Amino acid sequence: MDYHQGKPSVNDEKNRDDIGSLITATARPRLAAKLPGVGGIIKESVEDFQVTEVPAYEPCGEGPHHYLWVESRDIDGRELLQRLAAHFGVARREIGTAGTKDKRAVTRQWVSLPAQLLGGDSRPEPEGLDESVEILDVSRHGNKLRTGHLKGNRFSLVLRQTTPGGQALEKAAGAIAERIAEEGLPNYYGLQRFGNDHSNLIAGWKWAVGGAAPKNHFLRRMAASALQSEIFNRVLARRLDDGTWKQVIDGDIFMRLDSGGRFWIQPDEREETARRLAAREIVVTGPMPGSKGGLARERAGQMELEIMDEMGLDEKMLGRFGRHAKGTRRALTVYPEELNLELADEHSLRLDFFLPAGSYATVLLREFIGYDE
Repeated sequence: MDYHQGKPSVNDEKNRDDIGSLITATARPRLAAKLPGVGGIIKESVEDFQVTEVPAYEPCGEGPHHYLWVESRDIDGRELLQRLAAHFGVARREIGTAGTKDKRAVTRQWVSLPAQLLGGDSRPEPEGLDESVEILDVSRHGNKLRTGHLKGNRFSLVLRQTTPGGQALEKAAGAIAERIAEEGLPNYYGLQRFGNDHSNLIAGWKWAVGGAAPKNHFLRRMAASALQSEIFNRVLARRLDDGTWKQVIDGDIFMRLDSGGRFWIQPDEREETARRLAAREIVVTGPMPGSKGGLARERAGQMELEIMDEMGLDEKMLGRFGRHAKGTRRALTVYPEELNLELADEHSLRLDFFLPAGSYATVLLREFIGYDE
């Protein structure tokens, strides 16, 4: 959404104050906006939202790190680490995970602990852990788990109290699923990225514009990533609206889906690039700009700069993020795998699917619900 008619100047202090007072997560147009949604609610119970991590590699069975396959219920990632740290008597920073998971959910994921801190060869004992945390398996491996050490997540979700029921529900949901299968899914960040009442986003904007950095490393990282994510969402929304989210624009940066490698193209490569986009070998990327760049070039880059300008931002401001957000690119399109729908009851729909790391199940769900999560 735009906050002013025309383009405000980032050098105008009054304009910056006006924009800052209104900064919020933008509307995100749905891919299936022309199809009727089915309504409904998510997470009516914890069991209605189940997430199983798909690791980038399996523990080999030996090495200086314990790997714990952990199931948690209705607790967020920080709380999980706090409870494990307290139980095993280690600092939270010593515990490794590949990614954070939803709070109101049943989640299964690998967690690593240095074996030497637990007595070397002794097996971690789960007895005495909080009832919301269960250790399902234990192995060993040679390295600590780091953020990003996963292929993605497998979801099993139930959407309840849908508006249509029975065959009408199956038909409406099936049409939306077919559209996603044909086009892929706009790879928006979910609203949880921005914090309660957009607090992370507001903190990131104030830091970039005014230099007021949040007080600790965790809050700075959250604030910077929230602002980056909002810029990305606005670029994706613009390109979905104008039909270019899966088309070649001069200056675009592309990503290989098999390796994650990013690249520019030469003018004589446009036709071949369009073929590879249609074949789902590559995707167009959007900006996660930071202190070291992250923007495209030429026409694509100009669009990205215009959107930043509408937010009262420029590239120099993002330099304040330093190591907390150096700048990168993210796929505009994600292709859900193994998407399967079935009735859980007359007015409940079960959805099973896989998403690659960094993509949001709630973004897929909102296509079916028909309104924002």
